[in-house]
Amino acid sequence: MRKFFKWLGITVLTLVVILVIVILLMVNKTNGMAKATYEVNLPKFAAATDSAALVRGEVIANSLCGGCHGGDFAGTEFFKDDATGSVPAPNITSGGKTKNYSDADWLRVIRYGVKPDNHGVIIMPSKEMGTMSNADIASLVGYLKTVPPSNKTWPAPEFTLLSKVLAGAGLFGDLYHAKIIDMQDTTTRVAPPMSTNAEYGAYTVGFHGCKSCHGDNMNGKKTPDPISPPGANITKGGNFGKWSLDQFKSTLRSGKTPEGKSLDPKFMPWVPIGLMTDTELEAIYNYLQTLPALPDDEVITKWNKKHQ
Repeated sequence: MRKFFKWLGITVLTLVVILVIVILLMVNKTNGMAKATYEVNLPKFAAATDSAALVRGEVIANSLCGGCHGGDFAGTEFFKDDATGSVPAPNITSGGKTKNYSDADWLRVIRYGVKPDNHGVIIMPSKEMGTMSNADIASLVGYLKTVPPSNKTWPAPEFTLLSKVLAGAGLFGDLYHAKIIDMQDTTTRVAPPMSTNAEYGAYTVGFHGCKSCHGDNMNGKKTPDPISPPGANITKGGNFGKWSLDQFKSTLRSGKTPEGKSLDPKFMPWVPIGLMTDTELEAIYNYLQTLPALPDDEVITKWNKKHQ
């Protein structure tokens, strides 16, 4: 019996040591992601300041940036959870983090996910936003530079030990898009002509990052965020397939689906998305109509069974 407890103690101690080593490795990996630096080969870039560009930039900023940084772009709490920590979205007015940004600095952040100090930007969807045309990025930057300054400040992101372990294990996905973006890509991006056709809808869906929540096939996906429900099936195989164009636009501007469901703005940013123009929303609708009608992804089925 004494020998049994001796070996049991050795086994438990060994497992504890292994666990501690794994925890330290994952924490070190997460800390390393924050410390990593990137050298970007920036193409020539200048913000657009003509009246038409500023109008376009305002639409993009309101529908794309406002969901995280707030309607006044002075930042929001964005994500806060006792178990995992907090990640505020910073103040991006001329009175905040970006007050000394050059045009090149704006491009570096938006397209490559890299700050002026060459560190990556956390939870910045640059992989998707970087698909914007050069002209649209120029319009966006031009408009943001005209936004009234705010002196609102936010604390630095803070992670718990648990979240650092999970992040190091890759369970939060790509926290720093700079890791997965080609820093030498200086390709000139060109958007299709603005219209209500599906091609322009695909372009709009791309830089708004719809697939990051709804999946590559748009029939549902569970994001790495531990508290978020799966993104809905928005192919014709889901409820979307029953909606008219007017119902689609109404859903994104009222937060109420034709079935009577209320969209939670914490998980589905319908408020900023609803600020798109009628042309953009119709183009997205027409693009979604071209996709194969697929059943709900299994993550939706599992989620529904678990939360019934």
